Amino acid sequence: MSWPSVVLMARARECAAIEAEVRSLGVGKHPLGVGEFLHWNGNSYALDFSGDVLADFAPEEIEDAERRIGEPPRAIYVSCQSMDAARTFLSFVLPRFTGLIDTNHGDVVEFAEFVDLIEKHPRWDWRLTEVADLLQGHGDDA
Repeated sequence: MSWPSVVLMARARECAAIEAEVRSLGVGKHPLGVGEFLHWNGNSYALDFSGDVLADFAPEEIEDAERRIGEPPRAIYVSCQSMDAARTFLSFVLPRFTGLIDTNHGDVVEFAEFVDLIEKHPRWDWRLTEVADLLQGHGDDA
């Protein structure tokens, strides 16, 4: 499987604060010149703070995100070397912020709910198990 990726969507000031927090961990230019890269806590992450990923969303998805967060969303794309790396990074970053996370696999969840699901289901792979299935006990560790 490819690296798990997510899109963090939040108000502009929240995205700026998330970006500052993540950059403080030591973000640098990607070795291949595509975006930015982070080596943190023994893991690797590819990052895009430009917000360009929103061009991949349907207008109704953007409208829904705007309705949920209260203003047009800004976005940060995060790709992680493994699910363990993704869970570690997201559990570290998301609790201090408010916004939505798009799993790229059918779910758009509030940050707090996402972190709660990671804590309750530490082996959860959102690429394989959607939130509704996880909550109904159909996940591998539910």
